[in-house]
Amino acid sequence: MLRFKGSTDLRRIVVLNPKGGAGKTTLAFNLAGYIASTGHKVALVDMDRQGSSTRWLQNRPSELPHIHGVSVSDSSPDTRGDRCIVVPEDIDYAVIDAPAGLVGHQLVDYTCGAHATLIPVLPSDLDVHAASRLISDLLLVAQVSRRNGRLGIVANRVNERTVAYRQLTSFLNRLSIAVIGTLRDSQNYTRAASGGLCIHEMQPSRVNKDLLQWNAVTEWLEDRLTTPLTPRDYLRPADTAPRTNRRKLRAAIFIPAAAAASLLAVSLWSWKAQQDVESVASAEPLIATASVQSVPAAPVEAVLPDKPVSVDAAEALRQKWRLSGIATVDGADVVILSERHAKTTRSVQAQDDLDGWTVMDAGPDYAVFSQKGEEVRLVLNEESKR
Repeated sequence: MLRFKGSTDLRRIVVLNPKGGAGKTTLAFNLAGYIASTGHKVALVDMDRQGSSTRWLQNRPSELPHIHGVSVSDSSPDTRGDRCIVVPEDIDYAVIDAPAGLVGHQLVDYTCGAHATLIPVLPSDLDVHAASRLISDLLLVAQVSRRNGRLGIVANRVNERTVAYRQLTSFLNRLSIAVIGTLRDSQNYTRAASGGLCIHEMQPSRVNKDLLQWNAVTEWLEDRLTTPLTPRDYLRPADTAPRTNRRKLRAAIFIPAAAAASLLAVSLWSWKAQQDVESVASAEPLIATASVQSVPAAPVEAVLPDKPVSVDAAEALRQKWRLSGIATVDGADVVILSERHAKTTRSVQAQDDLDGWTVMDAGPDYAVFSQKGEEVRLVLNEESKR
């Protein structure tokens, strides 16, 4: 387990990105530079083994406000055997440049007890794809609370005149997570990085447009940093083991209708993130949305045991119920269905009954129901055949 130790009043800001090259480090050191410029004591914690944040600190002029550097090599085990990152007691804020590709318990280590978690996203299909997976893991695995508003997205390196930007905007607008700012594709960030500066420390006339864009980011950040943490922000889920594509359903648990609706939205992101990366080359952008393309349903087989279920019964199941999503709650997989001709949502699990059909199996985009040896496979958001 990874732990961060410092003052009891230490406020942690985590910058996450699932893949390299999205501007994670640039966002991290600009945040640290901004906080230092306001007169507060800040540490830049470089957890990425590439050491880019550390190199930025080494280039920083001595006459500028000091930023304390902490690197992954400074970690040491504590008395419990946990890996420990120590931030000096006199530091008020710690900006953490997290490594790429964190999963499961690793995300929990970084987000548990953090005042703010920022995710930079580039306007490209591959980056949207990767971000949708990360968001799904943050909400379902690390169980970061959207209600507490600690999670923010930054649209990075944006050219507003491009199709890619419009696709990114479409994706971000469908998230129930704050889009805290949009930063343009500017050489000013490259110049700042090479000189050990942040954008707020450059000549104002040169970076005026960039500073205007940063206003939204810093306002959101300051609001998060002054909002006290709650017990929910310290939640450390017990089950953070990586999930596999093939799901083994467990015994059922009761899921309220309101929770099912919330799970539905998240499960759609998870499903989209598992699609073949080759689809990026297609005309349709890979964007997480509640209105996804239909997947052809598997045909109902006619070869059945002694007393087969009639084709009419199988078709009746398809006509009545639509598979809306699959999510994981407390380690158990939940199949979420919606009634096609009524405003009804139902969640079922292993061995649950659905109009005489038993839930047998599920995958990332399908669920299998059985009755008298006959199996019916429902595919995510498939249209009923009329």
